[in-house]
Amino acid sequence: MARGAKKYSDERQGDLFSQAEQLFPVRRPAGVRGLDISLRIKSALGVAMKESEKSAAVIAAEISEMTGRDLTTDALYAYTAASKPEHEIGITRFVAFVEATGANWLIDVLAEPFGLTVMEGREAHFAQLGLMKQQHQKMSEKIKDMERLLRADPVQPSPRRRR
Repeated sequence: MARGAKKYSDERQGDLFSQAEQLFPVRRPAGVRGLDISLRIKSALGVAMKESEKSAAVIAAEISEMTGRDLTTDALYAYTAASKPEHEIGITRFVAFVEATGANWLIDVLAEPFGLTVMEGREAHFAQLGLMKQQHQKMSEKIKDMERLLRADPVQPSPRRRR
């Protein structure tokens, strides 16, 4: 389309994307774009490297050892650089990075766009216990409702047929 040209729309022509949201619901929080996720991962990796007691060279060496593929310190820094969007860490190296740095909280960065939270150890057990108590309470209420219903209208035995 030429610059300055007005966009023409024909009301008789359907819009291919007008109902896309209803047909294909998007399951991500409002305001999250694909590039934001990449940027969040890169910045989180950078924070984890800064917080780690290990040097970047040691982290890169440990990742290399765990994955069986060489990783240089420069490549590791490229994974954290917002200015290098073409350098994204793969899942295998990401897992090795988490292991090397001990920054388990990085897994939350991956889960967050899906509305999930990662829990570990006792935290997960407490969450399970809370869920089980909620389910138990709902089931107890259903049992009481059923008992009230049966008391109000007891089951009458049906007459037996003679042979």
